Amino acid sequence: MNLRDVSNVPATKAAFTATLTLTVEDARALWTAAADKAMQAPGMTLSDVLDTLGPREDPSIADCIAMLVVPAGVAGCALDDFSVDVAPVSADVIPLPVEACRPALMPAANG
Repeated sequence: MNLRDVSNVPATKAAFTATLTLTVEDARALWTAAADKAMQAPGMTLSDVLDTLGPREDPSIADCIAMLVVPAGVAGCALDDFSVDVAPVSADVIPLPVEACRPALMPAANG
């Protein structure tokens, strides 16, 4: 959808979907951020955090992501649905080590 199309949609009773795709690169950092946010809730204890997010060593990735990305609210909108689902990883994509992406250094020519 392009911004010009929005003006053609009635302002009321229109539903929109926003999609965010994430790749988790550091589950422990994700858990730490989610736990920090969870602990900000009134009355939240470490035991509650562990029940919700799992232990740092084996976190519930979907719950950690949900804790961090659920919108607090969008002015003039009502949140109809929110979910975190595991997306399939394409078998065609093979991540390369960082070293393989760097050009090899060539020895200086003698002469």
